[in-house]
Formats: sequence, structure tokens, C-alpha cells
Amino acid sequence: MFTLDPYAARSCPVKTHNAFHPGVVRPQQGEGHGRLPGSAEFIAATYERIIAGDASVVDLRMLAGEPSAEQEAACLAAMAAGTQVIIGGLLPRDWDEHRSGRADLLVRDPAGGYFPGLLKYQRVLDVRKGEVEATFSSVADLPERYTALGWRYRWHWRTGNALQLAHLWRLLGPTGQRAVSSPLAFIVGSDDVDDQGLRAIWIDLAEPVVAPAPGQEADEGLVSALDRYSFEFTARVRLAEAAGAAAITDPPLLRPVVSYECGYCPWWGTCRPQLDDDDLSLRISKSPLDVHEISVLREAGVATVSQLAASDLDELLPDYLPLVRHRSGAEERLRLAQRRSQLLLEGVELERTTTGPIEVPAALLEIDIDVETSREDRVYLWGFWVADGSGDGRYHEFSSFTELDETAERALAGAAMTWLRDLVGSQEALVYHYSDYEVVRLGRLVKGEPALDWAMDFARAHFVDLFPTVRQNFFGTNGLGLKVVASAGAGFHWRDDDPGGLNSMRWFEEAVHAPSKDAREQARTRVLEYNEDDVRATWHLRRWLRTLGD
Repeated sequence: MFTLDPYAARSCPVKTHNAFHPGVVRPQQGEGHGRLPGSAEFIAATYERIIAGDASVVDLRMLAGEPSAEQEAACLAAMAAGTQVIIGGLLPRDWDEHRSGRADLLVRDPAGGYFPGLLKYQRVLDVRKGEVEATFSSVADLPERYTALGWRYRWHWRTGNALQLAHLWRLLGPTGQRAVSSPLAFIVGSDDVDDQGLRAIWIDLAEPVVAPAPGQEADEGLVSALDRYSFEFTARVRLAEAAGAAAITDPPLLRPVVSYECGYCPWWGTCRPQLDDDDLSLRISKSPLDVHEISVLREAGVATVSQLAASDLDELLPDYLPLVRHRSGAEERLRLAQRRSQLLLEGVELERTTTGPIEVPAALLEIDIDVETSREDRVYLWGFWVADGSGDGRYHEFSSFTELDETAERALAGAAMTWLRDLVGSQEALVYHYSDYEVVRLGRLVKGEPALDWAMDFARAHFVDLFPTVRQNFFGTNGLGLKVVASAGAGFHWRDDDPGGLNSMRWFEEAVHAPSKDAREQARTRVLEYNEDDVRATWHLRRWLRTLGD
């Protein structure tokens, strides 16, 4: 007898296979990565807000080290007592259906029973214009629901959360404590809703809003989270049974396919040796084919970059396309993957797709801008490169290496835009950036701040996004990110060996919280140099673009 946890249906099936196949060596304790930095603090603080709120709460986290039977009994007792909010309840295992799981949160349904909930250190909401209605609860009063316009759960990006909740919803059934009214569940993310702090968003697990799994039937192209979960979970149970029945000497039943999970999976050390160095899923990192697309290609004898580059797609597609109906634009995706494969073999990082000069607007005063944000999604650094036609430039920054709240974040942005306004004055000036991120951040912060109002007006006519120009004229084998384009095209290189936005978040945390002054200063310097290199990169990029086609 065995059970699978709430992550099984949302996770790579190779994890399930490896956990049950007797011939697969288990990873060493501690392999893989834990939670994101800051996650534990966010979760602990949010639980404290829930406990201090208006609802009656039972916190079962302190029982985590006790025998499972004792934990399950405590959870059942809290539900039987009608507690409004239960934290960390371990639900009784359902051996017949192979389910087990602990709920971050359980909230009582006024009609009887409980709704499951998750607490996630991630943004789970999208802004939606018009009369789109969402249902929320304050973390201080989770049982009380209200509606608000302009928001929607990020179904496309956060489907996995819904599958976890569907697992917990099913697991509640045998306890007799599943909510009576409807299959609802909720998620508390890190979003600040209407500047009112954290909220729980409620989702309908029966609403057909998620893409079907490969091979799953869908009447209107979409299925509910419950239906998708049932399909995925059933497949994992069958896989666990088959893997568990294998002999130690039997080969693996599944070949690994590289996905985003591999970056933090403890099984990576087991899976990597099974992959050819030229494997499609290993070498193509931008717009990659998904696990099912790769599996279908492997069945057709196309497993590597070299094999795809040499394939006749017109011969391959008639058999391939019917097997990947879950993907819209499947033919275009495959042709794009083949193009990347061919460029990888040729060693081409950046391919020009047009001819002739590339027009880049110019001004007497040219300024490059780039921002850095913390994991809490606060802009703590505004960086500028100022070039006045002399052939070089200078770096100027506005930073706050502290944990900013909304007021402090807006004040820092106001200081940066006041400086920019004074610098520009009445001169002919343009401000360059790469993608619209800086403008989006300004738009979020405006709210009556005069310097930010000026900046938004100025941006409409004087900010120049270089990314659309690059996209219209180039194809990037590994994408068209600034680091790819500035390096492969303009020949610019960052001083840091491992530059990147995620790393800069970690450096910021070290600059704020490292135990020694030297460590904090080193991290601060690293962030500032990285930001300076970002704005210098856009300067080099536009200078290079202007030389093309001459």
C-alpha cells in the first residue's frame, strides 16, 4: 500500500517513477534546493496575521514531529469542534485512493465542512480590465468572503496550485468534513491587492479554466482543475504501481525530460547521466518544447539537436501533430525548435533577419535606465547611464538597501524622477530601456506623486524601448534577452561571472541582512556594478545597432 502527496499530480512524473523503482538510487539527504530566500519569513509572518485575526484558529504546526496518527487525530478533532481556521492540519490518509497530504490552511464552510487553502510566496493574481469579478478574503478573516473587480487568478501560470488544492479537496472527502456548498478553495499569495495588503483569492475547482493534460479529452478546449487533477493523479498512481513492480535490474520505465523543475529537483543527479549531451530538452532553453512534445519526438527517433536539425519536418508533421493536440501552434513550435537546433550546430547566437540600416532614435542627451527589485517586488534601485555626445558616459543611481514599504518605494522613485526631470530640463533628451518593465513600474507607483506624474508624461514621448527594434531585426538562438543580445551582438560583457535578475535579488538580501559589515558592503557593490553594467549594455547596444547596414 502507498500514498502520493499533493505535489505528485503537478510534478514531473519521473519523480514518482524514481521514488518507487527499486533499481533507482535515492538522492543524498539535502540534495536539491529548499524554499526561495524570504519564503519562510513571508509564510511565518502571514500565519501570525491569520492567528491575530478575527476568526477562531487552531495551529497544528507544533505537532509536525509527532506520530502521523496523532497529527491526523488532532486535525479531525479541530474540524469536529467547528474551528473556523486550521493551520497545518495533516489529513487522514486515504489508502484506497492512494492519497495523503497536509493542508496549509483549512477554512470552515458556513454550511458545514472545510475548504482547503494554500499559502504561497509568489504572485498569484493578474490585473484584468472591465467587469471581471474575483472573490477574496482578508487574511485576518478568512471565512468572510467579498468580491472585487479588476483581478483574476493566474490560471495559466499557477495551474499547479489548483492541482494541489484539488488533491486536498478529494482527500477531505473520506473524512466527512469536505465543504458542503461547492468545490471552492483558496490561495494566499504575495500580491498586494489594491494597496490593502495580502488577500486570499478563492477559486472554483469545478470551473473549466485550465488546459487539459496531453491525451485528456476536453469538450471546449478547457477542463476543470478537478478533472485535470484526476487525469494526472491516476497516471501517477499507475506509474507508481508499475515502477514498484519492477525488478532492481530492470531499466527505468521513463526517460527524463529537462523542465524548469530540474533546477531545484533532488533527483537531477540521477536524471542527468541518462541524458545525451545533445538532448533536445537539455540544449534548447528558450521556448522549449514541453515534456510531451519531446516524448513524441523521441518515439519518432528524434531525440537530439542534431537529429532535429537534420529532420524533414514535412515528413514528420503528419504523424506528430495528432499526438500534440494539447499544444496550440504545435507546428510553429516545432519549426522554431528546428531553427534553434540548426543555429546551435552552426554556433550562431544571434541571427540578423533583415537587411539595411536599423533606425534608432537619437538625441543630444541620451540616458539609459534600469531598475532592480527585491523578492518582495519593491524597486530598491534606479540606475542611469548619462551620455551627452562626448563618446562616453557616467553612472548615477538612487538606491535604498533596506526593506522598503510602499511609501519608501514611492519616495525613492520620486527622488530618481526628480533628478531626471532636473537633468533633462529643456534639453532634447531620450531615455532608453530594454522591455517595458521600467515604464510599468513607474505606472504602478504614480498615485499623485508630482515627479512620477511628470515621468509618466515624459515617458510617452521620450522613452525608447530597444527590445521591439531588436525583435524586429534579429532571431536569438537562446532568446533575445539583453545579456544575449548585448554580448553576442555589441560585444559587451558584464563584470560579474553570473549576472541575472534572480541573482541580484539574492545579492540585495545579502546587502541588507548579511551578518558582517564587509559582507553587506560587498553585496551592495556587486548589485551596483551589475546595475551599472545593465545600463551600459543598452548604451553599447544602441551604438552597435546604429552601425549596422552602413
